[in-house]
Amino acid sequence: MACPCTAPATCAHGDTLLVASALAHTRSAVVEAVQAAGARARQRGPVVEVDLAGEPADRVLSALAAALSGPELEEARVLDALDARDDPVAAALLAPTLAEAAARTAEPELAALLRAEQSAFSSAYQPIVRLGDGAVVGHEALLRARGPAGPIPPDRLFAAAARANWLATLDRIGRETALRGARGWLGHDLLFVNFIPTTIYRPEVCLRTTERAMADAGLRFGQVVFEVTEGERVRDVGHLEHVLDHYRARGCKVALDDLGAGYSTLNLLVRLRPDVVKIDREIVQALPGATARTLIGAVVDIAASMGTTVLVEGVETPAQAEAARDLGVDLAQGFLFGHPVPRHAPGAAPAA
Repeated sequence: MACPCTAPATCAHGDTLLVASALAHTRSAVVEAVQAAGARARQRGPVVEVDLAGEPADRVLSALAAALSGPELEEARVLDALDARDDPVAAALLAPTLAEAAARTAEPELAALLRAEQSAFSSAYQPIVRLGDGAVVGHEALLRARGPAGPIPPDRLFAAAARANWLATLDRIGRETALRGARGWLGHDLLFVNFIPTTIYRPEVCLRTTERAMADAGLRFGQVVFEVTEGERVRDVGHLEHVLDHYRARGCKVALDDLGAGYSTLNLLVRLRPDVVKIDREIVQALPGATARTLIGAVVDIAASMGTTVLVEGVETPAQAEAARDLGVDLAQGFLFGHPVPRHAPGAAPAA
């Protein structure tokens, strides 16, 4: 079976679904929802065998998603009988949760985009400036997707991928798209590339294609800054350290994003000792207020003691930029300095 970062895992669409749950009330709810959707179901121990009876699997899975509670959807697992024919043990062990299976059938457009990859995704690049003189010194790559109906908002894109357990695929695509898109125009500037640490299981394996994309784009390892981004609090700091050490061993820089947004703590900053720390936009946009100045000043002092560069995000006014500069902040990005825009090498045709 393929690595989850290579392609989106999807369910086959045979005539029978197998839904397994250790909970009797969940199995009863599954039977009721299946019958209400026009299919047939019978229990065999902890497994409910669903005979679709000509009903689309998507419709039955949607009915289950509507009828069961969130915890029930996360506990139950579903397997299409077609997936179990060649290696039933492996198929059963790797079966998605009912929540994931329902999300996958609800997002056919996203699955198609992930399979299309290079034709469906591109990057926009937002400039990063040095506050001391206003010079552009880097760019953050931001993933963009376009489906048949037009652009897909990034928050919707990542939320849908998370529900379907496709984040590993999307995160790999994001890294490689950012690097490919910088070919020919980046010069000596830094390139900030986002990554979600929980999608990288073993960096020496999972990051091979990222490193190949970096080499293919003609980028020096030392000009690429891999930026940790994730919506949740870090649960395994040791694993994150291992991933960051892997990047550093190859000469890349690492950045810690959204300091102050509830994701990171000052303890995490001290332990990870990133090359760059980015201060959350909500704090930055409170400048030149006293509380924001105090928080940013504390980060600047700690960062200076470790040789870490401080970058403020979301700068929209000259007053915010001036306050950050007076506090000793090194770098800034935000609409004041430029919006994210597509870039391409001189003489090359823009991406579709």
